[in-house]
Amino acid sequence: MMENFIIEPLQEKHLDAVYDISCAAFPLPWSKEDLRREIQNHMAINLVILADDQVAGYLQCWYSYEDADLINIAVHPDFRRRHLARALLLHLIDLLKKKDVENVFLEVRVSNLPAQLLYRSLGFITLSRRPRYYINGEDALVMNLQI
Repeated sequence: MMENFIIEPLQEKHLDAVYDISCAAFPLPWSKEDLRREIQNHMAINLVILADDQVAGYLQCWYSYEDADLINIAVHPDFRRRHLARALLLHLIDLLKKKDVENVFLEVRVSNLPAQLLYRSLGFITLSRRPRYYINGEDALVMNLQI
């Protein structure tokens, strides 16, 4: 069951919470300064999903012309398994369609089966495998969605 959440652009007031989620989700999180710079990036879509005014997750995407790259997506551990990542991705896809973007690309850890299942359920296909892509030596799958 999908709960009521609000999706809005990343703003300065969200930075601390997004940074904390990033630290919980990724071995090498972005710095707060890097996240702050993304707010001004006109070729990026940076979204947060809010529950009771609390940041529950976020997404970062860069785009140019017809292609987009999903850079990061993460949900706070307290809010996982509530379809928030799906809601963020569907919102992103809608925004990208309005910008005439045709392809979304991403890399995902070969061990991250829940994420792969989510991406496949939205129509992403696996294009290739990148050996030792991540800092710990794990391979990545390159996935693509044509929208």
